Amino acid sequence: MTRRRPTFIELLVIPAVLIAGTATWLLHAGAWDIGNRSPILSYDTAQYALAARELAWHGRLATPYALPIELERHAEPPWPLASVQPGLVLIEALAFRLVPAQGRLAGPDPRAAFSLVLPFICFLLLGAWLALSTRLVIALRLPDAKPAMCAAAALVVGVAFVLDPEAQHFAIGGFTELPFTVGLLLAIFGLAFGLPARSPLSYGLGLGVAALFRANTLWLAPVFAVAAAWSGPRERAWHTFARVMLGWALPIAPWWLYKWRAFGSPGWDLARFGLWDGIRGQSWFSLSHQATLPPLPHGAEAMALIAGKILHNLPGLAGAMLLGPRGLWLGALVTWLVLARPARPFAAAALAALAAGALEVLSAAASLPWSRSMFPARVLLEPLGMLALWALIARLRGPAVTPFMRRALLALTATLALGWGAWSTARGLTEAREASLERSVPATRTLTALSIALNERIPPGEVIMSNLGPALAWQTNHPVVHLALAPGDVEPCRRHFDFRHIVLVFHDARSAWGQWSEVVAREGCANTLGLEVAHETRYTTRDGFLIVWLELRPRGPALASAAR
Repeated sequence: MTRRRPTFIELLVIPAVLIAGTATWLLHAGAWDIGNRSPILSYDTAQYALAARELAWHGRLATPYALPIELERHAEPPWPLASVQPGLVLIEALAFRLVPAQGRLAGPDPRAAFSLVLPFICFLLLGAWLALSTRLVIALRLPDAKPAMCAAAALVVGVAFVLDPEAQHFAIGGFTELPFTVGLLLAIFGLAFGLPARSPLSYGLGLGVAALFRANTLWLAPVFAVAAAWSGPRERAWHTFARVMLGWALPIAPWWLYKWRAFGSPGWDLARFGLWDGIRGQSWFSLSHQATLPPLPHGAEAMALIAGKILHNLPGLAGAMLLGPRGLWLGALVTWLVLARPARPFAAAALAALAAGALEVLSAAASLPWSRSMFPARVLLEPLGMLALWALIARLRGPAVTPFMRRALLALTATLALGWGAWSTARGLTEAREASLERSVPATRTLTALSIALNERIPPGEVIMSNLGPALAWQTNHPVVHLALAPGDVEPCRRHFDFRHIVLVFHDARSAWGQWSEVVAREGCANTLGLEVAHETRYTTRDGFLIVWLELRPRGPALASAAR
C-alpha cells in the first residue's frame, strides 16, 4: 500500500490541538490561581521537587521531608525516598542543576515553576499524539477515507483529550500521571503498529522508562509482554516475551537496588500501607502519622479483609469508569473486538488497554479508592472506544443505512465527545475556583513570610514538625517531619529524633484534626495534652490562616542519649 501524504487540512490538526490544549491549561491554571492563591507546589508535587533539589544540591537520592512512620527506620535527615518514584525526581534535578538557585535563603524559589514544564509538555504531546495516531489508524484501516474525514476524526480525539479536566489538573502541577500516561500510550499504539515484533527489547525499555514514574507497571508489564508475544509470530512468542520483560527490568533495576539498600526490600514503599486504608477503622493517614506501626493482619485474615474492601469499593470506581459517554466508548471497544475480529496487533492493543483498565480499577479498590489511580488507563480507553465506535458505524450495511445516516451517526458521536468534554471542563473550572478558596495550604506570600520568620529564629538544618509538610520544607530549606496524628504521638517521634519546633497552620480550630483542634483553639492547651512547651507564638495571616508556633523544651539528657 502506498502511503498517502497528509493534505493541508490534515496538517492543521496538530497546531489546532496544541492551541486548544494551551488554552485549557491556561484556563485551569487561572481557576486555581497558580502561583498566588494556590502555591505551585502542592503536597504531592513538593515531595518530588524536594527530592530533586536534594539530588541537584548534594548528589544523593534523599529528601528533607518525612512522615512520622519513617522515623522508626531512619531517624535523622535526610531521609531515603519512601513515597516517590525516581523518574520525575531525575528530570527536575536536571533542571535545577541547569539553573542554579540564587542562594539558599528563605523566600520564593522561582525554580518551583520548573515542576510544571514536563507535565505541560506531556499534556500537549498526548493530545497531539492521539490526534496523529488517529489519522494513522484511519489511513491504515480505511485507505480510501477522505482527508477531511481523517482530519475531523483526529481533531475530535485530540481536543476531547485536552478537554478532560482531570488531565488539565495533572498538567498544572508536578504530578507523575501525565508522563506515565505518555509511556502507556506509546505501549498501546506500539502494539497496534507491530513494534514488539520488530524490536521487543526497545519496546520493553519503553515500559521500563514508564515504570520510573509509577510503580504499577509491576503488574502492567507482564500484561503488555503477553500482548506483545501474542501479537507477533507464534514461533517467536517466548523470545518476544522474555526480551520485553528484560527491557522493562533494565531501567528500574538501579531503583530496586536503591530500595533494597535503603529499606531491605526492592519493593518497599509507603503506598503499601494503603491496603489497610478503611479496614478496622484505620486509614493511610492514621497509619503514616504515627512513629510506630500498629499490628496488621496476616495470612488468610488479611486476604479476607482486603477482598471485602475490594468488593466494597468496586461499584463506585467502576461507576467512575463508566460515567457519561465513557460506558459507550468502553462498550464499543469490546463490541468491536468481538464483531470486527481485527488483526492481532490491533486486537492485542485493545485487549492490553482493557486489561490495564481492569487492573487499575482493582488496584484502586484494594488501596486508596481514588479516581486518579485509574486516570492513565481511563483517559486512553476513551479515544480507543471512540475509534472503535466509528469503526462499527462504518461497518453498518443494509438498505436502511444510507451514507448520509452513517455520516450523521459519526457526527453525532463526535458532538457527544466534544460536548461532554466542554461540559466537564466548565464544571472542572468551577470546582477548581471553589477548591482554591478552601485550600489547606496558605498562599505563596504567606508561606514566604512564614519561612522568613522561622529562619530568623531557627538555626539552619534544625528539624521542624508541621502540618504543611513538604511545602514548608521547600520554602524554609529546613528538614520537616509531618505533623503527628495527635499531641500524644509527638513524644514517640522525638524518641527517634529530637526536634523542638512545631508549626501548626490551619484556617481555624475546626479544620485541624483530632486533638490538635484544641491546641489551635486555646492558647496554653498544648501543655495539658502532654507537650512540654517553652514558648508559644500565635498570629493570623492576611489570607485567614491561624499560625501556632510551639517551641518545646529540650528533652532530658538521659532520654536524649537513649534516643541517639
